[in-house]
Amino acid sequence: MKRCNMNVENWIRGGVLCAMVALVGCDSGPVISTVQPTESEVLAAWVNQSAMPSLNRVVATAEQMNGAIERLCESPTSETLQQAQSAWVEAYLAWRHAEPFLVGPAAAMDRQIGNGPVNRIVLDAAVDSEELAYMLKDSDVRGYAALEHLLFAPQQVAAVTTPGRSAHLVDLSAEIYTLSVRAKEQVEGDFYRDVIAAGNGDPYLVPAEALSLVFGEVLNVTERIMRNRIGEPSGYFRGPTQPLSVEAWESGAAQEGLRTAVAGLRLALWGAGEASIITLVATKDGLVEASNPQLAADLVKQLNRIQKTIEGLGGASLRLEVELAEHPNTFQRLYKQFQTLQNQLIEASLVLELDVHQGLLLIAPDAKAPLPK
Repeated sequence: MKRCNMNVENWIRGGVLCAMVALVGCDSGPVISTVQPTESEVLAAWVNQSAMPSLNRVVATAEQMNGAIERLCESPTSETLQQAQSAWVEAYLAWRHAEPFLVGPAAAMDRQIGNGPVNRIVLDAAVDSEELAYMLKDSDVRGYAALEHLLFAPQQVAAVTTPGRSAHLVDLSAEIYTLSVRAKEQVEGDFYRDVIAAGNGDPYLVPAEALSLVFGEVLNVTERIMRNRIGEPSGYFRGPTQPLSVEAWESGAAQEGLRTAVAGLRLALWGAGEASIITLVATKDGLVEASNPQLAADLVKQLNRIQKTIEGLGGASLRLEVELAEHPNTFQRLYKQFQTLQNQLIEASLVLELDVHQGLLLIAPDAKAPLPK
């Protein structure tokens, strides 16, 4: 077998290394262990080597962002604005990377601070009017998306830090940090302990029940990327293209957001190497289904294919809204690549004999495109 080069991916702007082992590839294709891990080993690795480091990063970057925004509002200068903007990008990317791990109690945090797109018209009006201030409690003017608009849309620091904007900036960043800490504390307690101990009967009768929860969230994240972050902007469902609905376009972090989201999916599926979901697909023979090493290899190849497409988006400008306006077919091709990945994931859930039906029901009712058959 030819020796393969191991690649550790940079997923945060500024060179912060992601705590993951990236895909290993060589001329003959991805190298996947032939040693079968137990489901309990996979769950333990998912918690200790993937989920916990990802949530730790969410909390750390949220804390840094909160501090940077407080400093901006206390001392508004071009330098403090740039620091707050950079801190937002790092916190946003950490959250996008951690999405596959926001299960159990952490899912509530994701729903509260992951709302998008922001209602820019309402937000701009409400931060400058006492009469409209009550509208700042609405979900479409909160979360990462609202913070991005407040930090990046105005051109001058004085416009960013008017009294109303400053108050909402501090409120939003404090909320994101508080909810991130709470989510981390909630899952680090009984939830993670129960996942690792799945099979003892409380609350999971068998490890596959916990693994179904973990795997189901990977499917959910894939669906959200397809529907909200690619399908809507590209006009895939009903057209025309909507470049300004691209997530994180105001900060110029849209491409990094997609790239980081794929890195999170990859970490969830194969972050722990031998004790991983992909290795289970390649090696586990169930009561009904047989192991499928070809499917495991295809999953790796599809993730790499998606990553390559994302790397080619935006051209020299690296701005996806420009790419989308000029070359909408590229975005639609990316959608189809994610759809292929979703098909493969559903097939993998059958190989592993996991019950992800409930998770699919949760994402299907409001989907604007049918789930793969």
